Amino acid sequence: MAKKQAEPKSALADLEAQAGAIRRELQVPKQSEVFRAAVEAGYLASLADGEVDETELSTMVRAVEILSEGAVVEWEAETLLEECAERARVEGAEARAVAVGTELAALGQAQAGLYFAALVARSSNGVDKKEAEVLKAVGTAAGLSADAVRDIVRKAGVLS
Repeated sequence: MAKKQAEPKSALADLEAQAGAIRRELQVPKQSEVFRAAVEAGYLASLADGEVDETELSTMVRAVEILSEGAVVEWEAETLLEECAERARVEGAEARAVAVGTELAALGQAQAGLYFAALVARSSNGVDKKEAEVLKAVGTAAGLSADAVRDIVRKAGVLS
């Protein structure tokens, strides 16, 4: 039986309800660099099925706005996601997953970055098996164990 995915509106509502606590947890050094890498990881997870449709994209934009508490406005979030799409197109999604994980490790924020990425990915219909595999690739490249990645993704999936 397939796992029921969260509806985007429900996932966004959960995100909004928990945004303050999540933002406190994500207050890390070099936050803007971690944020950019994490958004790309979330984008790559959403791309796991081969495309990111307009609904997924607009939902991710809204999730980024919620989590950044206005530090990123809609047009900036859209531009950031367009840049993610271009890098995935040019370099390949798998290569970008490794690069993003490596960047998060270099920033010393693998767990926070992966958590943020899982929240972004979850906002656009939940995290399915393919998306979880992308997050696992990012986490592995960041030096996290498979169990740690699973726990982070699970944590992002149970906000309520």
